[in-house]
Amino acid sequence: MSQNWTKKGETMKSQKTITMIGAVSALGLFVTGACGGSGAAGVAGDADLTVLTDDPSVPAYTLGASLRNLSGTDQQLFADGRTVFATEEEPDEGLGPVFNGQSCAQCHSRGAIGGAGSDLSLTRVTRIGGMVNGKYSDLTEFGGPVIQSRSNKEFNPSFPHPREYAPKEAQFVSFRITTPLFGLGLMEAIPEADIVARANRKFGDGVAGTINWVTNPETGKTEIGRFGWKSQVSTISVFAADAYVNEMGITTPLFPNEELPQGMALAPGADPVGDPEDAEDTQAFVDFMRFLAPPSRSPLSIVAQQGERLFGTTGCANCHAPEYTTGDNVNPALHRQKVNLYSDLLVHKMGSSLADGIIQGKAQGDQFRTAPLWGVSKRQFLLHDGRATTFDAAVSYHGGEAAIAAGRYFAASESDRTAIRTFLSSL
Repeated sequence: MSQNWTKKGETMKSQKTITMIGAVSALGLFVTGACGGSGAAGVAGDADLTVLTDDPSVPAYTLGASLRNLSGTDQQLFADGRTVFATEEEPDEGLGPVFNGQSCAQCHSRGAIGGAGSDLSLTRVTRIGGMVNGKYSDLTEFGGPVIQSRSNKEFNPSFPHPREYAPKEAQFVSFRITTPLFGLGLMEAIPEADIVARANRKFGDGVAGTINWVTNPETGKTEIGRFGWKSQVSTISVFAADAYVNEMGITTPLFPNEELPQGMALAPGADPVGDPEDAEDTQAFVDFMRFLAPPSRSPLSIVAQQGERLFGTTGCANCHAPEYTTGDNVNPALHRQKVNLYSDLLVHKMGSSLADGIIQGKAQGDQFRTAPLWGVSKRQFLLHDGRATTFDAAVSYHGGEAAIAAGRYFAASESDRTAIRTFLSSL
């Protein structure tokens, strides 16, 4: 069994030891994502970066607030959804038999309800995979693809099923930190054509982001993946139902089959609630996430403005695309809105240091979605597995399509790196 993550704390790769200066470098500022430049240092990798001056037309939100311009009905749906999102489930409501959390908010709490994970014991889950007869497998027969670290034994010591562990049959074991949910409705409302256009653009430095085309289990249609560490989910409703069954063990009409503990059949009486166990809560989750506002960035200082320009010069903006715009939408809160997420929503080859071997949709073992950087200053743990807590440490793991841009960053002067960190701390 191979494991992709080794605890390194604040230590970067030995060949890239960097002296950190200033309080800003101690902030958690970066998440995994491919960056590539135009091929020559000092040449802006993406001219689009210049569009994001402080724009009074972009609403400023309190973290965890709802989108503006919601109808009274939608505002109530958001409020009700937030309550359900934070409510702890019990076994008699379908929780378990194995699970990772009792509520969505247990794992999405950093900064506000809906945020990223706030610790590495509760809010980081384990995903497994392996090769069976020459083909990739989620290893469901051994409890995969997601390992549930808790069980209903917490409520009843005589409960027959203990928590799960990564089995010896797993060739790939990947830790995954909980992602923030701010602005998901805006991300979902970005036209597919705009993401396709971004994928078709030509960049230097070997940058070649691709779309993770996935099958939507609700419709059977092939759609662009947008959500998750490998853009493996195309809609918020699928995202909600998938999390409900994999993280809480609660079945829904979309995913009506119970997760079998370690892949073994359920003991008699272990699952007294009929399947599907819930239909209403997932819609409440969808309402909350769809109407959850994006994080707002702070006003840019002179240093941060310089850092923003350098962010483009190094080539990071080739993948951390500053802006999309939503399409026509019957809901005014989602209609023609700027989406300053700093991600192209594409997957990129990130090199051996980040590769986890896990295949999801068309995303291969070394590919990850360019993680959105909006709200990154509110993050505590960075990269898909939370191994880094500083910007420099996270960048040091960027390989593959990001290697040239990462090298350009580390070759820059300390004052330039500080400027980039200051810019990122404004997001």
